[in-house]
Amino acid sequence: MPRQLTAGRFFGATLQHRRLSGLTLVESVHPAGSTLPRHSHERAYFCINESGTYVERYGRRQRTCSEGWLVYHPPGEVHSERHGPTGVRALNVELEGEWLGQVLHAVGPLDQPAEFRSGPVGALAERLVDESRRSDLDSALAVESLTWEILTACANPCRVATDTAAPRWLRDARDLMDICVHEPLSLRRLAREAGVHPVHFAATFRRFHRMSVGEFVRRRRLEYACEKLDDPTLTMAEIAHDAGYADQSHFTRTFKRYIGVTPGQYRRARSPFSRSRAADRPRLD
Repeated sequence: MPRQLTAGRFFGATLQHRRLSGLTLVESVHPAGSTLPRHSHERAYFCINESGTYVERYGRRQRTCSEGWLVYHPPGEVHSERHGPTGVRALNVELEGEWLGQVLHAVGPLDQPAEFRSGPVGALAERLVDESRRSDLDSALAVESLTWEILTACANPCRVATDTAAPRWLRDARDLMDICVHEPLSLRRLAREAGVHPVHFAATFRRFHRMSVGEFVRRRRLEYACEKLDDPTLTMAEIAHDAGYADQSHFTRTFKRYIGVTPGQYRRARSPFSRSRAADRPRLD
């Protein structure tokens, strides 16, 4: 009798375990040559193979998953694995039931396995792995929006968008992101304000802006901070708080990762000409 793993449980040594917005993210490693017995999972999830190779048997079929593969497993699917000579490192993203219902309503059922070896979905998977390891203010929004895009592809890989002009609600959503730069945002709130489904919001945003919602909001937040750094009367702590960061150290880490220097170095490099050099301020998109 195959074993069923309860919500949030995965085989392997756990590197990270994170819950957000109805998702459970579990990054795990498996030693070389190890095997997983026939089992199923209580909840649906998709697995992103970060490194290594494994052979997976599911039903009467078999697939060999190499680095970069993304595989979607519907709830209750029975499968087993045999890991290759270098071991395997993978990120599992488990969905609470509400996610399946939302995707069913917007795109179609997620009741069949699906796999992606590269292409646009592979690129989304790579970005999701990167975002899962970050703890800045906008990583949760980025993970949520990337997951919607991936699930849309899993439910209907042949879905093709036909509209060629950006809808009005998308412009209004961008205005809301600019207004709310001081606070965290969720994809569901943005979609609710726009009057569209989160799946449609995430996919449309990607198509017209070439980035996820989370990436866009993070860039706008950093641009806002750059503007504030031109004001010598503001302290770093005040700018960090005003831009919505948890504290000054969080602001400094995020700023250096994306701008390349610390906020203090950026301010010193621009002084005393900051007010006359507004056009030289970096834009991140």
